[in-house]
Amino acid sequence: MIIRSAKMIYNGKQYTEPECVLDTAERTVTQVDPNTYEKKITEFHTEYVADHLRYVANKHPERLQRLVDEGKIVDYLDNIETRAVEAVDRQVEKWKATDKEYLAAVMSGDTLKAVGLANGLENMAKEIVYDTIINV
Repeated sequence: MIIRSAKMIYNGKQYTEPECVLDTAERTVTQVDPNTYEKKITEFHTEYVADHLRYVANKHPERLQRLVDEGKIVDYLDNIETRAVEAVDRQVEKWKATDKEYLAAVMSGDTLKAVGLANGLENMAKEIVYDTIINV
């Protein structure tokens, strides 16, 4: 889905292009400086942003349109990405510090088991993050 800002760039003769464009499939935001006409493309790579964009585009497209129109979409997506990554990392670290099976694997030097358990903890943390940050 492509979402274009209502505000257009005026080059002195005509309105040429939107000031801001969000491409949800490519996870890019293209912004044009109205004074210099320079384009800035911001890319988002995490699964969190991809999944959040899919969710919001389907459930709340008016939210994305508003954020694009206000020029706040990059900050919004940066915030989603940062909050999700930090929440998962924080929760996994808490669980690692208290999970007896994980701690036993680490203490015994069973790296393969410890990594497997850590991956499981990360997946559980992601489920929580999706319910509280991504799919809202």
